Amino acid sequence: MRRAVLLCFILCCSGILAVTRPPGVYIQPRHDVFFKAGETVEMPCVAEGIPNPRYTWKKNGIDFNPSGNDDRMVQLANVGTIVINRPEDKDEGIFQCFAENDYGKSATININLREAKLKDFDVEKDVFVTPYLGESQTLNCVPPESIPPPEVYWVIKEQYGGFEPINFDARVTMDHESRLRFTNVKASDGQDGKAYACMAMNGIVRKNTQGARQFIQPRGSSEVQRVVTYMWASPSDHYGLRGDEFRIKCIFAGNPTPDVHWERVDGKPLPDHVKQSSFGQELVFSSLEDSDAGDYECWATNDQTPQRVQRTMSVNVKSRPYWIEEPQDVELGIGGTARFKCLAKADPSPDIYWFINSVAFGQANPNSRIKKISNDEVMVVNVTKEDAMVIQCNVTNKHGYIWGDVYLNVLSEAPTIMVPPAAQVVVAEGQSVNLTCRTTGKPDPQITWFKEGRQITGGRYRTLLNGDLHIEMVVLADAGNFFCAAENIYGSQNASGILMVRRKTQIEQRPLDLEVNAQTDAKFTCSGTTDPEEVQNLKIKWMKDNKDITANDQRMTTNNQDNSLTISGTIVRDSGTYTCIATNGLDQSFASAMLTVKDRPDAPVNTRIETCEQGNATIRWTPGSYNNAPVQYFIVQYNTTFSPDQWIYALKVASQKTSANITLSPYANYTFRVLAYNKIGESDPSFPTVKICRTNPARPLHHPENLRTIGDRKGELHIEWTTMPQIQQNGPGFQYILQFKRQGDPDSLMQTKPIDDWTVDHFLYATSDVYRPYEITLKAKNSMGEAQQDAVLFTGYSGEEIPGIVPTDLQATQIEDTTAILSWNFDMSVVGVEATSINGEFKGFKVQVWRRNLRETTMREWDIGPEEVEANRVGNQIFATVDNLLPYTYLEARVAVMNNYYVGRPTDIIQFRTDEGVPGPVEFFKFRNIGDNHFNLEWGSPMDENGEIIGYDIGYQIVSGLDLGKMQDREPQINNRFQTSEILSGLLPSTKYRVYIWARTSIGRGDGYFIELTTSKAGSPEAPRYTIANIGETNINVTWWVNPYARSGTVIFVEYRKEGAPEWQRSTDEVVNTFKNITDLESGTTYDIRVVATNGKQRTESYIEKVTTLGVAAASALIGNIGWFIGMLVALLVLIALVILAYCLIKRGFEMGGKGSPDRGGRYPEATYTGIRVSGKDTSDSEHEPYTSRIPDRSSDFGPEPRGYNNDYYDDRDRDSYYDYDRDADSMRKSQTSLNEKRPPSYYSDKDRYSGQYYDDDDDYNRDAYEDYDRKPSHRDDEKYDRDDDLRYSPSGKSPSGGKASSSFV
Repeated sequence: MRRAVLLCFILCCSGILAVTRPPGVYIQPRHDVFFKAGETVEMPCVAEGIPNPRYTWKKNGIDFNPSGNDDRMVQLANVGTIVINRPEDKDEGIFQCFAENDYGKSATININLREAKLKDFDVEKDVFVTPYLGESQTLNCVPPESIPPPEVYWVIKEQYGGFEPINFDARVTMDHESRLRFTNVKASDGQDGKAYACMAMNGIVRKNTQGARQFIQPRGSSEVQRVVTYMWASPSDHYGLRGDEFRIKCIFAGNPTPDVHWERVDGKPLPDHVKQSSFGQELVFSSLEDSDAGDYECWATNDQTPQRVQRTMSVNVKSRPYWIEEPQDVELGIGGTARFKCLAKADPSPDIYWFINSVAFGQANPNSRIKKISNDEVMVVNVTKEDAMVIQCNVTNKHGYIWGDVYLNVLSEAPTIMVPPAAQVVVAEGQSVNLTCRTTGKPDPQITWFKEGRQITGGRYRTLLNGDLHIEMVVLADAGNFFCAAENIYGSQNASGILMVRRKTQIEQRPLDLEVNAQTDAKFTCSGTTDPEEVQNLKIKWMKDNKDITANDQRMTTNNQDNSLTISGTIVRDSGTYTCIATNGLDQSFASAMLTVKDRPDAPVNTRIETCEQGNATIRWTPGSYNNAPVQYFIVQYNTTFSPDQWIYALKVASQKTSANITLSPYANYTFRVLAYNKIGESDPSFPTVKICRTNPARPLHHPENLRTIGDRKGELHIEWTTMPQIQQNGPGFQYILQFKRQGDPDSLMQTKPIDDWTVDHFLYATSDVYRPYEITLKAKNSMGEAQQDAVLFTGYSGEEIPGIVPTDLQATQIEDTTAILSWNFDMSVVGVEATSINGEFKGFKVQVWRRNLRETTMREWDIGPEEVEANRVGNQIFATVDNLLPYTYLEARVAVMNNYYVGRPTDIIQFRTDEGVPGPVEFFKFRNIGDNHFNLEWGSPMDENGEIIGYDIGYQIVSGLDLGKMQDREPQINNRFQTSEILSGLLPSTKYRVYIWARTSIGRGDGYFIELTTSKAGSPEAPRYTIANIGETNINVTWWVNPYARSGTVIFVEYRKEGAPEWQRSTDEVVNTFKNITDLESGTTYDIRVVATNGKQRTESYIEKVTTLGVAAASALIGNIGWFIGMLVALLVLIALVILAYCLIKRGFEMGGKGSPDRGGRYPEATYTGIRVSGKDTSDSEHEPYTSRIPDRSSDFGPEPRGYNNDYYDDRDRDSYYDYDRDADSMRKSQTSLNEKRPPSYYSDKDRYSGQYYDDDDDYNRDAYEDYDRKPSHRDDEKYDRDDDLRYSPSGKSPSGGKASSSFV
């Protein structure tokens, strides 16, 4: 339906809107078309125009009808293309195709149709050449006639047919005139008698032909070294055409093969499009440019040529015509003005010819409205419908021509929007955007743009010639609805679209410049942000030197998690600019960083011997690339024919120098190489110098060194020396001349032994004496004479023997814990004399010390040298200090005299014991139990006691991160050598401690051992068991028992009050002792007593026990004075009271100290309790009846024994009373020291010290290996505990109840 409506519209408007267009050829042949006779060839010619054009041809300027050539030639239907079947030579010619309709005539270029041909080489005789090895040689070739020109090769002809192409290299190459060039001839160039041949090939006719056979027959047995000479080069004045490939070449003869280099004479670098080929001999311009014109120099060197051999050639650039502004088709409405430009350049300058409908401009029908403004511009003014035409221009010079074929079309049509604005365009702010509105219509429609109904004018908005609206630097406010209106005299049309603007993408984290060493990894990071609507499209991409990094770059990987780029195993070529691109598909943001990869320098090149003179050589080289790390210095190395595989350091050369002068030894063949060093490392070595530097023979510079005698062979004179390597021999016929005689003998007994083998380094001579002096000389000699130095007379000795003398009177004096001084007597008169009983050179004494009965495994030795002997002797008595001995150890020692090779018989063995020292660390140190304010610790006695252990010291400090608090010592320390466990109490909950232990002897502390432990979270303390004893008039003693495996509550204090009093008084905190003396009580007064366990946050009270102090309570003062009677009455009453008090005290004393006393083995009496405190309340009120309860006296009363530990302390199988328990516990504490009045410094007297800041509500410390016992629910969370500095103890160091006060449990 839609197509039908459109068709009706076109038919109705055809009267004024008919579309016409002159023809234009768009497919045509190349200038030259070659054919093989008998094979089909085609000349295409296709044009377009409305109406469709008609096609005609001309051949050699004459009309040509293809159908007039029988069936061999045909023109394809609806196009002008000619196909020639079975073409013949008569078909050759210059062809041109024309396309024509009612509005103009278009033409192709001239087409040169030619038959391809290749003639054979002329028949010639075989050619034989006989160059000497190392000479240059040329084989000539004159290619046969060929259309188009042939491709020329050189081949080796096989004996039975066939051929093998020659692979060219720096030595064998072909010049531009097809000659084969050998820069130097080698024996292999004879090709075993096979012939060389020049071969020409024509690819169109698919034919090749070979020239005369040429044979090379090299002469000579070895190659002759030759300097570089000029052999062939491109013309000195050479031109090429702009845009063509262009080549210039230089060939130099010489042996070794010359190295060829190219330079511009003006010093400019060679352009990037210029490459060297043919192993440096040829310079190839891929597309010749005007800037390539100039002088070029090729030069060559080899090891035989100290100076460059060079050739200079001048390159001139000419050109065929090429477009500066190519003519364009013009379509416009009636009355307009059309301009046609044909701007071109060429060298030499071109001529321009104009044609109208393929007719020369001057021969066309005159029309005053068609004007030739200039040689390269034509204008048509006030055009009419009849002015439709095709205009051609031909720009030509001697190198070629270019052809322009365009049309003028005059139209009259209403506007049509061919490409309306897109329905929705999304763009990022900061970008520029084009909103399309492409129209047709003649005259050209006027395009007007509107936004939201308002016309757009100026500023950042610009309407382009094609109708598009260009918005520069879009901002967010530019978003909206745009529409364009197209209008001319025949009508109007409009269309609209929406522009959406996103916030621009930005780099948030820029990559940073990196410098890395080669073979390490480099990592760039980058991140970006974009508009929220485009976040899902945001991507990070990477580029290197403006080229995308792809998956093929296996060492370069991107991480999508952090958008990083990692270059693994970097190499120097990885250096460059790396660009991070954040893009969402609309816009992108860039950030770049430099990567510099530093590596070892490249090896120096072109290392050569510049001069080689007697005794000196000058070496020169060219540095290689420094690879981003400047060269610090060069190392020159050499080798000789004496050691060809060994490179020897010669000289270190500063980085700015490229030559060095080396001093040489006579009679050697030298080659050299150079290494470069930078801060990354050393380069690979350069190639060795090809040239060899030879030096003349001379006398040796010196005699053999390190002449000495070795006394290890009894009855022989053993002479040794350091051999002289060949590089030091300086000439042929080298030998050693050895002379010796016994000192004191006449010269006539001098013995001379020539040694021809330079590798011999010793000589043995049988003799019957022991350690006798000999006079010895050793000389070096070659065919030029003896060494230039004078030979040194050396005094040596014959072989040594076991010493025959023994030290005497060995003693150990000044013995300490780790050192002792040994002394012995020795006859020093035998030292340094001939015929000595030492039987050799005196080398001191050997001291041997070992543990008694353990000689094989513990022996240690000290060598006391002659200097030390001399410094530590008084007459014939020698002293020596032996150290690092084991303290408190029985040792044995002996001494013997030494010469160079033997040790004499030792002295008798002596015994001594070292003094006591400090002990080593304990064997182990661990915890048994951890509570909220204590550690139950266990250790093993030291493996190295180094004396008598008298006790142990424990210290601790708080660990806070990496900081350690002040060291605090537990007081009192442990004075029982057998004790191996202890409780460290008074600590803070949930706190990490470092706990130390030192074993101690009478000398002091030994090596420490520490562990780090953390107290558990504050828990619920257990109510302690206790007893009251030693009741006095003003004091009582309270003794309790602490569970070493409890989790909480090892800090104890006592609370007391007068019976009936509302407030409790309390003692100081106790963290070490298990008793407390309560003083300053009132005599004859009853007190309530209870013991409280606390951990700082919570407390648990024990049962309450009543106790009455001894003595009589103080009476009230009488008021007034009633005389003597009253005084007597008072005295009588006092007497009666004393009698009653005495009776009460006797009775009371029996009950407290009788069978219930632990000193007498009885049981404690049952105590009457008024109740216990639960959550701070007294249970003795009306709701609870008072009860009587016995104090528990068996382990079974306190629950099961802790699992996994055999705790005899709580085992009740052998004891069933408090007396038994206390006695046994006392014996298990071992020799615990007396309690003193000091306290551990971890506790403080102020109550705030145990505020909540020290007790965090962490998880409870969980140790399933132990169980609590005697746990009571009575505790108070709001109480804190404290202690006082004034601890009072009984003078005996025991508790008033008679048991030892100790916090130690085993």
